[in-house]
Amino acid sequence: MSGLGPHPLLLFAGFLAVGTASAALYALSTRPEVEPRHRRLLGILWVLVLLAGGPLWLVAAAGLGLL
Repeated sequence: MSGLGPHPLLLFAGFLAVGTASAALYALSTRPEVEPRHRRLLGILWVLVLLAGGPLWLVAAAGLGLL
């Protein structure tokens, strides 16, 4: 029996990639040897990736015909 909609693992993989990218930026932003200017930029970027990444992943997956 094939269910309607995308496979849940496919959706989860995209969200996992977004979360991993956000976590990597966060980890970089907390390193003590990073300049304060770059630390602030990395802090902004990890929040933006986390907030915008999920919806952008859904739009990209729909555009690619995955959904």
